[in-house]
Amino acid sequence: MKRMCFESAEEFWNIKGSFGLFDAPVQRDGDLFTAQNDSVLVKTEVKEYENGVFVRTGTVKNIANEAVDITALSLKFCFDGGEYEVYSQYNGWQNESLGAWQPLVTSVSALCDNIRNTDSATPFMVLWSNQTQRGTAFHLNTYSAWEMQINRKYAGGCDGAVVTANMGVLAEDFCLKLAPNEEIELPEVIFYTVFNKVDLDCWKLHGYLNEAYPRKTVPVIYNSWMYKFDRFTFDDIKAQADRAKELGVEYFVIDAGWFGKGTKWHLDRGDWQENLSFGFKGRMTEMADYVRSLGMKFGFWLEPESASDLAEIVAKHPDWYFKGFGGMLLDFANEEAAEHIFNKACELIDRFGAEFVKFDFNVACAYDKDRTAFIRYYQGHKRFIERIKERYPDLYISNCASGGMRMAIRDGKLYESYWQSDNQSPYFGTRMFKDSIKRLPPQWIEAWATYRSLEKFKPVYGSDDGADKLLSCSDATWDLVFGVRQSYMEAFLKGGPVGLSCDLSALSEKAFLDLRNFIENFKKNRDFWQNCACRILADTETVLVLEYFNKDLSEAEIVVYTHKVIQKNLCVYPVLDKTCTYRLSDGSMRTGAELMQSGLNYDTKDRNFTAYFETFEKAGK
Repeated sequence: MKRMCFESAEEFWNIKGSFGLFDAPVQRDGDLFTAQNDSVLVKTEVKEYENGVFVRTGTVKNIANEAVDITALSLKFCFDGGEYEVYSQYNGWQNESLGAWQPLVTSVSALCDNIRNTDSATPFMVLWSNQTQRGTAFHLNTYSAWEMQINRKYAGGCDGAVVTANMGVLAEDFCLKLAPNEEIELPEVIFYTVFNKVDLDCWKLHGYLNEAYPRKTVPVIYNSWMYKFDRFTFDDIKAQADRAKELGVEYFVIDAGWFGKGTKWHLDRGDWQENLSFGFKGRMTEMADYVRSLGMKFGFWLEPESASDLAEIVAKHPDWYFKGFGGMLLDFANEEAAEHIFNKACELIDRFGAEFVKFDFNVACAYDKDRTAFIRYYQGHKRFIERIKERYPDLYISNCASGGMRMAIRDGKLYESYWQSDNQSPYFGTRMFKDSIKRLPPQWIEAWATYRSLEKFKPVYGSDDGADKLLSCSDATWDLVFGVRQSYMEAFLKGGPVGLSCDLSALSEKAFLDLRNFIENFKKNRDFWQNCACRILADTETVLVLEYFNKDLSEAEIVVYTHKVIQKNLCVYPVLDKTCTYRLSDGSMRTGAELMQSGLNYDTKDRNFTAYFETFEKAGK
């Protein structure tokens, strides 16, 4: 897919406004591209990073003596005509990052017109050439509602066609007023060549983001939600804290239900006052102190964006809020409103001595009253998070938005990790995880153990003695449950932050010890998990094979998930350094070249929904 050269701004950007079409000539100085007319000056920089990852950034500045209106603000990439397919992802509640390929006949598009930036779609596309068997991955980062569109366009002549990828701010009803000398950022695009249609060379993105957006840590977290949801007492949570300490939990987090009045706390969202008659009954600080006495750090849930339309703060300051789907939304474009919620969040963090906050976002909205595609809103929201991080540099901020409705790359600058989905089934969760790592590093995606033991259960025909079985949730509640093997659960928990959200006292002694041993090993290898990238070696209906590896390939781990297997043996071919000798899990030594040539064999007969592991460590390390 040969990229066309750029002569005018129309081939490089799609920028329109009160000044008419922006068709000025493009000037290039190394990595910097500029163009200007009488009204605006546009700059774009394209930098190359390791493994052929390119990042395109830029700005638009009003150079006129009066305000100008911007009505289109996006970037263009141009390609030769040919036969193409396009990969994109649908993103819905409990169906996060659901991807598929479509043939490019006329155009393929994805957009998010919502205030939550991955509501309905993810800002990620891959253009694949069937002729050259390679493609280009595009990741759009913009603090706005957005759209991506890949078009096949007639270019004259009998068979003339070009392909253009256009991505940026959602143009529908968009009119951003720029004051004289005001400058705004262009959307950022990360892009790179793809050779592998299975995992879309996602490991390249992981390597870049691990360097560009380093994490504080990859921790072990307990969250109260999937234990009893909001129907907990002080003694309930105190008992969970005792068990969490034994397991080695580092952050202990109270989810929704700690605030409000009585059992209908959701009607008091926005006031964020501690509940005195339900749940802890005013003993939240006492619980925080108890958690700290056990050597863990305390955290709590907050939804700063939203409020109930019955909240006292909404009645007192109606100009601070606007209507959304599911409640009211605080207007971060309003400086007074943004200052209020910043002070309220700081008040709560200080009162509870919190070192962890889970920010949720359950209210949607697809109409920006200011017609800025939510740019002004997100400028205020971004500054809110930045101010929190400046005041509390050690605070761990987790990102949730009804599951994965706010789970884009740009959010990695603001949050440490993401609550990927409200469905924490290891089976559904594994599907979501392997599709989400095509556009995010594994370290950003929290995996949550939501399970309990069924003791003295006879699992197979003819068994005389009972055995322990593990049951895990199969949706966003405990309405549906599945049996799960310990190995599969441990595989699901690998890659990112380890989360526990269940009744820890409902685990058998064996299951509890198995979990504690897993956490101990995770902590021993935390440096590896903190910085690794991931490849998808196989992805079919019957098996999924992931390979985690560090930057120099001196360490790697393969995780094999079987689903409904139809074979006796499975051969896996790792990607390693051919020049190195590796020590495997059983202590044997084999060269990287041999392993890549001959592979590793696993006996999978009658082992449905099981996981296998293999570690590789460079000899002498």
